[in-house]
Amino acid sequence: MLARLVLLAAMALAVFAYWAGLSGPFIFDDLPNLSPVESWLKGEISWQSVMFGNQSGMMGRPLSMASFLLSAELGGHTPFAYKFGNLIVHLLCGFIGWQVVRRLLAEDPRLAARADLLASVVVALWLLHPINASTVLYSVQRMAQLSTLFVLLSLWTYLIARRQLIEGKLAAALPSLFVLFPVFMLAGLMSKENAAVAPALCLVIELAYFLARAEHKRIRQAFFAAFLVLPLLAAAGAFLFAPSKLLVSYSERDFTLIERLMTQPRVLMDYIFTILIPRTPLMGLYTDDFVPSRGLFAPVTTAISILALLVISALAVKLRKRAPSFFAGWFFFLVAHGIESSIIPLELYFEHRNYLPALGLILAVVGLVALLPQELPLNIFTPKQLGTLIVGGFALSFLFATAGRANVWAAPDTMLEQGLKHHPGSMRAQLERATMALQQHANPQGAYDAFADLLSGSNPRYRVVGRISWVTLDCMTGKTVTSTDLQRAVSQAQPSLSMAEVPALRLLTRFSRERGCGQLTDSMIADGIVTMLDRASNQPDQSRAKWLTRFLAAETLLRAGRSEDAQKQAELAWKASGDLPAGVLLSQIYASRKMKAEAQQLVGMLEKRIKPYDKQGLAELAKTRTLLQQQ
Repeated sequence: MLARLVLLAAMALAVFAYWAGLSGPFIFDDLPNLSPVESWLKGEISWQSVMFGNQSGMMGRPLSMASFLLSAELGGHTPFAYKFGNLIVHLLCGFIGWQVVRRLLAEDPRLAARADLLASVVVALWLLHPINASTVLYSVQRMAQLSTLFVLLSLWTYLIARRQLIEGKLAAALPSLFVLFPVFMLAGLMSKENAAVAPALCLVIELAYFLARAEHKRIRQAFFAAFLVLPLLAAAGAFLFAPSKLLVSYSERDFTLIERLMTQPRVLMDYIFTILIPRTPLMGLYTDDFVPSRGLFAPVTTAISILALLVISALAVKLRKRAPSFFAGWFFFLVAHGIESSIIPLELYFEHRNYLPALGLILAVVGLVALLPQELPLNIFTPKQLGTLIVGGFALSFLFATAGRANVWAAPDTMLEQGLKHHPGSMRAQLERATMALQQHANPQGAYDAFADLLSGSNPRYRVVGRISWVTLDCMTGKTVTSTDLQRAVSQAQPSLSMAEVPALRLLTRFSRERGCGQLTDSMIADGIVTMLDRASNQPDQSRAKWLTRFLAAETLLRAGRSEDAQKQAELAWKASGDLPAGVLLSQIYASRKMKAEAQQLVGMLEKRIKPYDKQGLAELAKTRTLLQQQ
């Protein structure tokens, strides 16, 4: 009864802590991901387009998109509707997490008698932890939350089935292992791809609590072969035969594969310290200033972090029999980071990646209770009293820290102010500063100051973005802009394009299209973009940043009346990406240049690929048909 009261109290306090932040704004990639939901509400597109048209990840995350549709249907296209939905999912994760942790602790001989209460402690600390604010209060991170929810459901299923195997209940265990588990895992993958860690987490559980048990060995082997070994072999095979498909995005990053792998131990140790001792002023979204490791001793914390992770892992292995929950929690933390801290060329650091792993780390700390003596030497407090004081102190500090973060996240000004104070080198923070100066305060000088900070920074790519943005701002404010101004930005272009330059160039071309940019014509802008592409000649054409830039160049060249040059860029973009908008644009260029055979052939290909519910794509393709009919 006490365990359930603690859990319910933690849930209620979590609602209290997060409530102020639910009215906060949309941020970063919220709008690109959620604007189709708004279009659906207006009747402009179908729900199928929203669910299956998202470009995030390999599978498009349709379940996450479906949940956004539900939030919008019930509460409208408002930040509150989505963030309130996130809070509900957070509470659901807490409840399912409690079911998982209590079953884990029930398998720990020294902690089994207090399993329910200790599970409530673990989950209470996780529910209230301030590191989760950047997941719960970030609308689009519903994807990470739902992935976590289904991973926890799959672990709960595995633990129930594992106990049934021990009790000889095969008829109940087999459907759970080979039907229900993969269903939950697939649902997780359709929410976000890092749900793929679920089978590996089951292996951690198996090693921590069931290693000595020999019953139904072949069933367990079949389970791990089907859901862990075979997928790993398939992934390894895909990587060996086509490594470029996975690693091509490294051409867009300012770090290599080796540098990323060396950096991640530092990242993990930073996560660990933040979870154990939250440093709320330093926390937030503006972590793109995290410096990559260039060598084992550059910085020296690289080697120290690697050594620390190895030592803790060795200690966990050594203590596995005496403190299996410490072993389980520690390796849960590491394995749960196994996708986003691996070879995949993602950004180096994000707090929301700890949403699932943090539960494991807190379990590891609580699991150390198994090593404590039954009686304390000083007799001031009993172990129970001391534990209550420690847990209560941490819970209260987490509660107030999370409430404080929620208040910061309630307004964009306070979010940005804190971000700029502690992460002045963040390009995201400086661009947000410029956007806010223009949109909320009508203060062009504030935007110029932000771009000036980018121009004075040490990162050459940030300087390029700052210079392009400066040119766009000159256009907006009606200043005289010439090709020389853009050439200054182009002259500093890097030998590779990234997703940092793409939105800056897109904003410049959009403003030029809609309002004009003084003496800087579309043709001049297109020439600048092509120059940047030429400078990135050694970058693979399949790089997303590169083919998106080609697509942008093709659009701008076409507006400038240079259809032959536009065709060349559109052909390269289409060949590199197979992207439907690039194909549609190319078909329109063919049609406008009276290349009827090429246009008809391409239209035939596109008709087979465009879904019947893709109204926008079909409308664009209809324009090509109209052009062909006019010939």
